[in-house]
Amino acid sequence: MRLLTNSFARQVSVKTFRATYTPVGRNAISVVAGRKSYATVANAPLAEKLKVNGDRLWNDLHYTAHWSAPSPGGLTRLCATDYDKQARDWFRDQVLALGADYKVNATGTQFALIKGEDMSIPPIAMGSHLDSVATGGKFDGPLGVIGGLEVLRSMKEQGIKTRAPLVLINWTNEEGARFFPLLGSSIVYAGQSTVKAAHASLSNDHSGITMGSELARIGYVGDGPNTFEEFPISAHFEIHCEQASDLEKAGKPVGWVEGWQGMTWYSMEFKGEDGHANTYPMAKRKDALLGAAKVITELEKVAFENKGDSTVTNILSGPWGACNIQSNTKLSFCLMNKDGVAQEAMGQAIEKRVKDIAALHGLELEMKRDIHLLPGDFWPEAIDCVKRACGDKGIGSRTGTGHDSTMTTTLVPTAMVFVRAKDGLSHTAKEWSDKDDCTEGALALGKSVLNFDELMRTKAATV
Repeated sequence: MRLLTNSFARQVSVKTFRATYTPVGRNAISVVAGRKSYATVANAPLAEKLKVNGDRLWNDLHYTAHWSAPSPGGLTRLCATDYDKQARDWFRDQVLALGADYKVNATGTQFALIKGEDMSIPPIAMGSHLDSVATGGKFDGPLGVIGGLEVLRSMKEQGIKTRAPLVLINWTNEEGARFFPLLGSSIVYAGQSTVKAAHASLSNDHSGITMGSELARIGYVGDGPNTFEEFPISAHFEIHCEQASDLEKAGKPVGWVEGWQGMTWYSMEFKGEDGHANTYPMAKRKDALLGAAKVITELEKVAFENKGDSTVTNILSGPWGACNIQSNTKLSFCLMNKDGVAQEAMGQAIEKRVKDIAALHGLELEMKRDIHLLPGDFWPEAIDCVKRACGDKGIGSRTGTGHDSTMTTTLVPTAMVFVRAKDGLSHTAKEWSDKDDCTEGALALGKSVLNFDELMRTKAATV
């Protein structure tokens, strides 16, 4: 693969950059941001000039969807599969054709850098992911990457040059659909995990395959920058299908995303004892699956008690057979809440109940809180750039799930563009956003970037 020019790594120091932009409240993997008001003015002059090619965007969305395992009407392109490699290779060829400086890092993240007028400025980023969930649609993830590609193509065709460089990013394993935990590469970039830990992420099919080994197999373990410390950005913007129906109800094609609800992911394992399913006395059993079943019902209770949500996302139990007491059961689950205090209460409650269940049934317990993301807001100045870009075609909204943007917002101004989704569906073949709405989303993404570029230009002129 072609290496980057020196301009890729030649950016202002992280120390200088962070003196200019200090994230609002963050702690470890948790993000807590108080909502702030923001003023809205007209779009930047270059943003007013920008047009995008909706036909090309639509064709690319559907063309790339053919790199998929059998998935009638939908998309099954799990991370680091051969289908993912084909989509990655296509992305590489497209950005190289644009003249981008291109690099892949150790977690498979693809960076495509477009030069700006001042290469001492960290680039403004656009990003999402090309890989999908097991039963996905054609828009969740790919729209963000291909929409960003359309922005870069349109800017080049229209001779629009930004002061800051731009970078388009294809993040790896955002969904956690094949390897757990999720946010596989952006979490490393944000300094909340390590390349070693990401490479050790295990396949959810319990085959023992790791993300690192599969990325190496398809040729996507590179030597590019892995962290913000190595390669700072100035901001991050992401376009995504809404995964809710607020825009649809309001009759709006696009929206600006103001923040997210809290989300916590756990993995746990109960270890009991083997025994004959028919003959061993029930009172003496150490049945791991029975314990896990009680955890599942307690998860539902905890969610309702705290006005939140919970989902068991993975379960494995064994030994498999017709006559075996289940001596080993693993669960993965997530807790969601719009209120941070309630979310913390949910976590404390379920941890206690899991321990009590383990003690009641004489089970060994291993439990880990893998990701803890408190509810919060994106950066006001970035939200304002998106709000101006959407104009009267959009409304404010909030996201109910995590994105790579919820990692970059711990570092730099970050905001998202939502595109109207039919019936609010996602992670299903029924996931759908109309062509015109996707076009409006890509246009809003491009305008947001240009608005932020103008914002940085204005700030620099006043220093």
